[in-house]
Amino acid sequence: MKKTQLNNNKLAKSNGYINVFHYNGVTREYLSSSEEYLSDGQGIPANSCTDAPPEQREGYAICRTADLAAWEYLADHRGETVYSTETGKTVAITIPGGYPAQTTTLAPVSPYSRWDGEKWIADAKAVAQAKAQVIRSIKAQRDAITADYIIIDGNHFHSDANSRIQQLSLTKMGQAKQIPKGLMWQTKNNGLIALTNEIAAQFESVTMDHDMRLFANAQRHIAAVEALEDIQAVMKYDYSTGWQP
Repeated sequence: MKKTQLNNNKLAKSNGYINVFHYNGVTREYLSSSEEYLSDGQGIPANSCTDAPPEQREGYAICRTADLAAWEYLADHRGETVYSTETGKTVAITIPGGYPAQTTTLAPVSPYSRWDGEKWIADAKAVAQAKAQVIRSIKAQRDAITADYIIIDGNHFHSDANSRIQQLSLTKMGQAKQIPKGLMWQTKNNGLIALTNEIAAQFESVTMDHDMRLFANAQRHIAAVEALEDIQAVMKYDYSTGWQP
């Protein structure tokens, strides 16, 4: 099998075969080798050369230099996870070379972290925003449970605004022993029950105790959140306790 060589213009000196080494036209990474037949004066295929690449080295990709004159090793971080120091979001590494600018291999400690040039730190403004968000959730929990039900003698009575208006009248009737005998009332847990003067007379006081207890519990949770400095602790704060007996 007749071999050929390239002249100074990188064209075949004669008809024949030549070994060529192919690389990616964008990343310049080595791809494969092949034996090509060239006619006299013909050049080799695009994105290829005739000098063999060096041995593979772990952690590196073999690439053509920027001027395409030689082979070089470039760090290969493909498959690793890095994070933007501006947004904290993950950045995909798809080509050989160093880490992209403005990225780090350190994961943000929370969505509210800020990069200080060396590490992620909690942003004071973000901590305040996180606290405000949790406190809003605590208040929403308080308001939802406030309007859910009150408990009298094991019965759960509706505590929404309309029910409270009815219960104010029932309180006065109960205190005056004027609840009609056999009056049935809907509860949330026991269905219809017989409403007695003794039960009706408690609506107002039980509702006041209910509201004050829930308000105090919410304030307890809010104070605990306000005292936290770590944003992760703020975001993970458990305010589920102390609402209903």
